[in-house]
Amino acid sequence: MVNCLIDKKTLNDFCNDIVLSLKCQRTDFLQNCFQRCQEIIAAYKPAFPEDCAQLDFLFWLINHNYINMNNCLIAMHDVVQYMHNHFDEIYKAPKVFISHATLDKPIVEKFVTMLEQMGVKQNQLFCSSVAGYGIPQGAGDLYDFIRNEMSNDNLFFIMMLSQNYYNSPVCLNEMGAAWVKRSAYQSILLPGFQYSKIEGAVDPRDMCFCLSDKENREHSLSELKDRIIIHLGIDDVSQILWERFRNKFIEEVDSQS
Repeated sequence: MVNCLIDKKTLNDFCNDIVLSLKCQRTDFLQNCFQRCQEIIAAYKPAFPEDCAQLDFLFWLINHNYINMNNCLIAMHDVVQYMHNHFDEIYKAPKVFISHATLDKPIVEKFVTMLEQMGVKQNQLFCSSVAGYGIPQGAGDLYDFIRNEMSNDNLFFIMMLSQNYYNSPVCLNEMGAAWVKRSAYQSILLPGFQYSKIEGAVDPRDMCFCLSDKENREHSLSELKDRIIIHLGIDDVSQILWERFRNKFIEEVDSQS
């Protein structure tokens, strides 16, 4: 099966394929359209459940001879065109959200550098205190912007836990919102912060590791890297490069502690 990317271009290309199939009436073009439509349904269903249900219904109609091929393709085109036209307001791409206290910016910046090195792009990451990943000029109210970022159902939420974090009402609100939304998450305990100090919505036994845990932190960071790559759908970095990026981050953490 051909890989189906979740973006506007894929939908636009498919609409063009349908138009071409209607014009030429070639069997291979028609078959390709129906196969491609099934791929669209599989990939886009979480974001466009109602529209994909309509496409499924069109398959049912044509399989039971309630509609002819041309009418089916025309209806299919209309549905996919609607998905394309409303894509930006409905679909929000997977993103990493780093929840942290401003006072912990020095270590957070180093963590963001490691994510950059492993292939995370600017539009795939939100980190309010790091230039290029925070709130752009002219974006309006700070809290409204963060609230909009957190409305994304495709967030991978990373909490950089410290005493500074628990002293910040904004951080605690972000933690609570992530818990309510049941976002995928990872908690990282910054040096000097202990598991026994974890409070609130975070379970200290679940998805947590400590950057000062010299025995387990390399493995834990590698597991986090794998989860982020899967969540964002990006290419994995080579093991040699990853170990260099990870170990450099750890060295900087230790030198700062």
